[in-house]
Amino acid sequence: MISRTALILSFGAAMSSAAYAETYSNPDPIWWGRFFNAVESQQPDFEMIAKKDPAYIAASEFDRDEVLTRLVAELKQQQGRIDVGSAEITVTISATLGDYSAQAGGFPSSVFVPNMHLPIGVQKLFFRNFHDFRILSATRDQGKALRDRIGTRALTADVTLTNIQASTTRPRAFEAFVSKVVYTAADGLVVGEFTATEAAPLPASVAADQVATIRSKIIEMAGIPPLGTPWADARAIIQSSYPHSASDTYAYTDKGKVIAYQYDNGTTVLDAPHEENKAFRIYLQQTEGDWRTTRGFSVDLSAGNSVSVKGTGPGLACYTPGVIDRCAVLEFSPADGGHILTRAYGVIELERSGTTREAAEEFAGDNIAAFDAFGAQVDYDADTLKTGVLASYSGVRGVSAYVMGAGEDREGAPLYDPLENTTGLNSVTREVALFAIDGAPDRIPLLFVLQ
Repeated sequence: MISRTALILSFGAAMSSAAYAETYSNPDPIWWGRFFNAVESQQPDFEMIAKKDPAYIAASEFDRDEVLTRLVAELKQQQGRIDVGSAEITVTISATLGDYSAQAGGFPSSVFVPNMHLPIGVQKLFFRNFHDFRILSATRDQGKALRDRIGTRALTADVTLTNIQASTTRPRAFEAFVSKVVYTAADGLVVGEFTATEAAPLPASVAADQVATIRSKIIEMAGIPPLGTPWADARAIIQSSYPHSASDTYAYTDKGKVIAYQYDNGTTVLDAPHEENKAFRIYLQQTEGDWRTTRGFSVDLSAGNSVSVKGTGPGLACYTPGVIDRCAVLEFSPADGGHILTRAYGVIELERSGTTREAAEEFAGDNIAAFDAFGAQVDYDADTLKTGVLASYSGVRGVSAYVMGAGEDREGAPLYDPLENTTGLNSVTREVALFAIDGAPDRIPLLFVLQ
């Protein structure tokens, strides 16, 4: 959670910033390298760094050993002084302002846009809460005065970064919390200052309660059994929520090889025991059709339907684009001589009433503090998203999504991963993952993964 204040300073005024014990201004790449190592609790190659120092390079062949020893000792001392937790680093960035927006209440800033980052050596530093600073707030009159003052010339943005951590969403990257931004005109006039405060981490017990609450909400709205439910009990819950469902595995009976389970329009077509030591999935849908999908599996069902090998999960309109509904896939694993529900994913369609971020946050409600979140561009094909047919990857990141994860990390690949073909992002392996998908004019598919 973030509390934020914003102030456009009166022209000719200035505002001083508070002093902190560990403050750094525009440090060089070598310092950043030491800092990132400290964040990850790693020891850098001090000797390699020292050999790049001008003092070592300028030393004679007879003095280099002594100079190298001194420089390594100094580097180790500097590394030991870095207090990652209290460090505040200010970096100066050139900023341009987009056209004034009365709806947004100010000017869009070029510094705070999705995927904006500072390239520092081989590392990338992203702004975790960029969204809170995307607008340089101004009334219409203040905006006119600012334009009269600076025209379209760039401003200088002094961005103060705190609580820098290794990114959990991007490989080989770091993320910082932006605590303050000061915009300055070319002549040194401060024209705006913005601040934000990061809330303290939730106590573990509170976070666990919130995760449990949002998991229960997903289960209720999706019409599926809770994780841990035995197959014998889950079957009745599924049939009460979905008119069509089927297993993805065979059973071997006296009549030969058959789909182990199939339920259509109130009638149990097949219900044979699943293989004792093999996991299986159940596909839940509101309508008949070629919607039962899994990787590496294809078989004809009754009435000419088939299981597809495309493996892209339920259609993001659940194959009923004119109806706001739901669909799901459940995975049952062997346990105690039977099978229990261990993972699930699916879609809960929401009526569009705002952005994907607003939809996801409204769905989470009072439990929003348990989630980590970020925006992404996913590889879904925009046309199939609109029409509600089988969701397919287009190979081009053309659909935006707001992604949230909560709870403990789970080992292994997620049951379903909309980010798997999306470069530059890690998979979300948390207990609960939510993906609010953009692209449809009248609805927002909320794709959930429980594991």
